[in-house]
Amino acid sequence: METVTQLIADDLARLESTIQKLITTKIGFIKEIVNHIIRSGGKRVRPILIMLTARLCGYKGEKHIPYAAIIEFIHTATLLHDDVVDNAQTRRGSSTANTLWGNEPSVLVGDFLFSKSFELMAHNGNEEIMRIMSEATTSLAEGEILELLKTCDIDTTEEEYFEIIKNKTASLFSAACEVGAILGRVNQTKRAALRDFGYNLGMAFQLTDDVLDYTSYDAVLGKRVGTDLKEGKVTLPLIHALVSSAEKEKDYINTVINNTKVTARDFVRVGKIIKKYGGVEYTTNATRQFIEKAKLNLKAFKPSAYKESLATLADYILGRET
Repeated sequence: METVTQLIADDLARLESTIQKLITTKIGFIKEIVNHIIRSGGKRVRPILIMLTARLCGYKGEKHIPYAAIIEFIHTATLLHDDVVDNAQTRRGSSTANTLWGNEPSVLVGDFLFSKSFELMAHNGNEEIMRIMSEATTSLAEGEILELLKTCDIDTTEEEYFEIIKNKTASLFSAACEVGAILGRVNQTKRAALRDFGYNLGMAFQLTDDVLDYTSYDAVLGKRVGTDLKEGKVTLPLIHALVSSAEKEKDYINTVINNTKVTARDFVRVGKIIKKYGGVEYTTNATRQFIEKAKLNLKAFKPSAYKESLATLADYILGRET
């Protein structure tokens, strides 16, 4: 990942100053909450995708920086809302905004960031980018609602799961890459290749997240391991295990996932069932397939440092630990 960030170090530095510049509000409390989450160590993957894809497509201007800030605002808004819905207490190793300030301010500041993002895009005046980002944010909301509807449902299918993560995660990755293509004014073939690259990368990113929730450690991941189970989220490692598990095991998992409190013992026991039926390996293999598809999407472009960095970013997502 370091080689990726070194290539666009100047752009990343300008991104941080642009983020502060664009959060224009007379209400200091809003900035306090926004800065708390934005400065808490995010990877900036979505802004990086805009920067790399724009440069890959030969873009020489500066508009990729505010668009990178905008997509980080949209992502941050979803995190604020997610933490309220999930009643999360920690994110990126720090207390969540809803823990520090309450649910109401977190939801309203999330709303502010969504509104601010579209205000900024309207000022930039690119209707095509506005359309892409509008569709992505709609998909985000649909993904979150679908996930909510499938909470604690052990009959969730693999197809339903993929539909959820396509909407709640891959849609914004895909949009980021398409924004870069639009700025670079490439042909439709290359634009579609980058849109698909972002989709495949986003799917892999979420799959890795869902594996780490069963295999990582609190201090490494920056949030509580086992959070998905505690929140009733039925992700692919569990879905795959449930397909093969005995009725007694399914009943146990159903009891655990519907409990108001999941104990450490419950988490370990469910983890053993997932391990028994190869849930983690199955999900990791699915992740690898999406990464390979993403790399194939890059074949539409001639060799360059930016193309190499996008491939490196794909490898990072496959092997990341946080």
